[in-house]
Amino acid sequence: MPANTQSTGRTTDAPTASPIFDELADKAGLKFRHFNGMTGKLFLPEVMGSGAALFDFDNDGDLDVFLVQGSALEASGQPTRTPFPWRELGEPRGRLFRNDLAVAKDGSRSLHFTDVTDKSGIVANRYGMGVAVGDINNDGWPDLYLTNLGSNQMYLNNGDGTFVDVTRKTGTDDPRWSTSAAFFDYDRDGWLDLMVVNYADFSVANSPTCYAATSAKDYCTPRVFHAPGNRLFHNKGDGTFEDVTVAAGLDKEFGHGLGVATADFDGDGWIDIYVANDSDPNQLWMNQRNGTFKNEALLSGAALNRNGQAEAGMGVDAGDFDGNGTEDIFVTHLMDETN
Repeated sequence: MPANTQSTGRTTDAPTASPIFDELADKAGLKFRHFNGMTGKLFLPEVMGSGAALFDFDNDGDLDVFLVQGSALEASGQPTRTPFPWRELGEPRGRLFRNDLAVAKDGSRSLHFTDVTDKSGIVANRYGMGVAVGDINNDGWPDLYLTNLGSNQMYLNNGDGTFVDVTRKTGTDDPRWSTSAAFFDYDRDGWLDLMVVNYADFSVANSPTCYAATSAKDYCTPRVFHAPGNRLFHNKGDGTFEDVTVAAGLDKEFGHGLGVATADFDGDGWIDIYVANDSDPNQLWMNQRNGTFKNEALLSGAALNRNGQAEAGMGVDAGDFDGNGTEDIFVTHLMDETN
C-alpha cells in the first residue's frame, strides 16, 4: 500500500487489514475428497496430490471447477479395503462442478456448485495428476486435457454442457506418468499447442523397496526411477496434434518434471517454457522463434538455488509481480527447502 506523506517529510504506512477466508467448499456443494490409493505398500504416486482447474466451461460468465482424482494403484484394490467414503461420494473420479452463482436484486451473491460430472460425459477414473484448459479448435469453448499415471485424456467441449473424448483422434495420448500440462501457442499460428510434463518411469511391478535413514521402509525418491522426458505437441489446426518434441529440441535434457509455466520471459513476443523438476535442475526453454527451444535456465539463474543445488520443484507460476513489465517466476519446493 502506498505510504502517506506527512508535512514532516516522514512516511507512515496505513494499517492493512488481514485477509479473511472462510471454508465454504461443503456448504457450496463442492463435495470431494482426494483418494491416493494408499495400501501401505509405499508406492511413490501416493505422496502426490492432484490438480484443479477454474474455467467457465458453459460460457455463462462465472467460473466452474474441475477437480482431478486419484484411483486404486493395484487392480486388486477393493472399495471396502480402501479409506475412501464410497457410499457418500461414489466412485473416486475427477469431477466437474457447475457454478450456479445467484445474484439477488440487492447485489448479494449466493455461491453454489452442482456436480454435473455424469451429464458432462467426462470419465476421469484413472490415476489423475493434473489438468490444463484451452480452446484447441478455436470454437470459443474451453476444452480439457487430463494428465494421469498412464494414458492421458483430451476432452473436447461440445458447447452444450457435454464433452467428448478425442484423445486418440487428436494424437495427444502419453502413456507415461504425466503430471502437468500447459496450452500455449509457441509458433504463433493462432492454434494452441500442448506441453506435457512427465515425472518418472514408475509402475507397481517395478517399484523397489526403499528405506529411510532410520532403516525403516519409506517412499522412494524420484531419482530411483528414470526420468522419461517431456512432450511437446503441435496443433496442426485440423483437429490433430503432432509430437514435435525431438524437432523442437526438448529431448536434449531430462528431469523429473512436476510443474510447467509458459510466458514470454524475454519480451520478444514468443512464448517460452519453464519446467519445475523434482530433485533435478529446473529448465527454462527459451523460444528460438524457429520451432525450436534452448534451455537457458542455468545461465539465467533459474535452474538451482542460491547454493547451486537442485531442489524438489513442485508447483510453478509466472507473472509480473512487481509491475515492471517482465515475467517473474515463483516455484514451490518440498519442506525445509526454499520457495
